[in-house]
Amino acid sequence: MAIAKDYYRILNVKSSATTAEIKRAYRKLAMLYHPDKNPGDTIAAAIFTDAAEAYKVLGDADARKRYNYERYLIAEEEYKRPVETIETLIEHIEKLNASLKTTDPFRLNKNALLYAIQQLMPDDILLLPGTNKILLQQFLQQVSIAAAYLSTHQTKQLIELMQPLYAEHEWLQHELNTLLRQQHKQERWEKYKVVLAIVLAAVLCLIIFLVAAK
Repeated sequence: MAIAKDYYRILNVKSSATTAEIKRAYRKLAMLYHPDKNPGDTIAAAIFTDAAEAYKVLGDADARKRYNYERYLIAEEEYKRPVETIETLIEHIEKLNASLKTTDPFRLNKNALLYAIQQLMPDDILLLPGTNKILLQQFLQQVSIAAAYLSTHQTKQLIELMQPLYAEHEWLQHELNTLLRQQHKQERWEKYKVVLAIVLAAVLCLIIFLVAAK
C-alpha cells in the first residue's frame, strides 16, 4: 500500500503543521504559480494543480485525518524519499524537459522550474547513490538539461543541493559549474545589451539632430 503523493512535501510544511500554516503555504504557492499569472507555462500550472489538490485534502480536517491514517499505515522507512523508483524519477524529469521545449522562454517561470526539480530530489539526497548507477546518471543528466533554463542564482541553489553527489559524479559538478559560467556570461550580456542599445539610440538621435540642424 502507498499513497500517491506526499501533500505535506508539496506544500513545504511539516506533518504537524496547523491549518493556518497549511493555508498560508497554499496561498503562497497559488500566488506564485497560478495559471493566470503564468500563461502558457505548463510547469507552473502543474505545481498549482498539485498544491490545490494538497490543500483540498490537508485543509479539510476529516480528509486530513484519513490521509494521515493511510500515510502512517506504512512503515516509516517506506516514506524515505525517493518514494518513486529511479525509473519513475526519470519519467518525471523527461516529462519536465519535454514541457520546457514547448514553453515560451519569455513566459517561463524559472522559480517554478527550480521548485519542480527540487520536488524530484529526496529529502536525504544521499539516498540516490543507492539506486541503479546507470539509471541515476541518466536521471542526473536530465536534471542538468533542465538546469540550463534556470538563472545563475537558481543554478547556484541547485549546485548546492547536488553537492553530496559530487564525490561519485565529478562530471555533474563540472557540468553544472560550466553551465553556471555560461549563464553568468549570458546574463551579463543581456544586462549590457540594454545599455548599449540606449547609447546607440542616443548617438543616432544626436546625428539626426545635427544633420537636421545644418
